[in-house]
Amino acid sequence: MEETTNIKLIENWVKQRGGVPAVVKGTPDLLRVKFDAIDDSLEKITWAMFFNTFKDKNLKFIYEDAVDSRFCKFINQSEDLG
Repeated sequence: MEETTNIKLIENWVKQRGGVPAVVKGTPDLLRVKFDAIDDSLEKITWAMFFNTFKDKNLKFIYEDAVDSRFCKFINQSEDLG
């Protein structure tokens, strides 16, 4: 697992895997990455909204760096993976 707060790295990782920034519908501060256009539980948002929330909530991005992996999640920067 890798972790970052670098917004360019996050945006590139998401775009390379065909994803878009999203939130859980009805919960504008619960960030997700939407990979499937059919998934009705997620609502697409702009990158600006995404990163504003990312910074406001003091999050970090946890991800697998493998080209075919879509595993990712957002946790508070104070949380430890170990």
